Amino acid sequence: MKNRKFVDEKLRLFGVVSIVDILLVCLFAVFIALAIQFSAPQSVAAKAGDVSLEYMIELQKKLPGFADSITIGADLYDSQKGYHIGTIKSVLETDYLEDLPDHNGNIIRRGKIPGFHTIYITVEATAQVTDMATSVGAFDIMVGKEIYVKNKDFASSCYIVKTERGEAQ
Repeated sequence: MKNRKFVDEKLRLFGVVSIVDILLVCLFAVFIALAIQFSAPQSVAAKAGDVSLEYMIELQKKLPGFADSITIGADLYDSQKGYHIGTIKSVLETDYLEDLPDHNGNIIRRGKIPGFHTIYITVEATAQVTDMATSVGAFDIMVGKEIYVKNKDFASSCYIVKTERGEAQ
């Protein structure tokens, strides 16, 4: 029987497998494990420290009766990434207003635009509040942000116009 060294002069274990090959396989395995860990979708389930949040979105220039097609209690989603961003709590329909020139007084006035309405939808959700952001799952909620929403009744672009933070859960 031949006497084999643990590591030969070519840096192979027992003359079969290179130590460099083993290190590369281990490094590749660590890389794959980290890629899986950081690319896995994050849970949007409520966590300790979450707070209830109500926010209002404004849909502009909608036809009369549009608000009647929106179901109270329906889930609302971000139409770009599909995140669940809350449940519709209430719907309010008002006249659509724009700044219009008043040539007699040489000023700008707010005036109704016939045939259009503004829809205000109050959405309730569970949010994670930090020093940097208020988030519903991975979706940041901030006043003035333009968002694209959808559900089974409608899809639209809109703006977040109001937020109201509730109690911690």
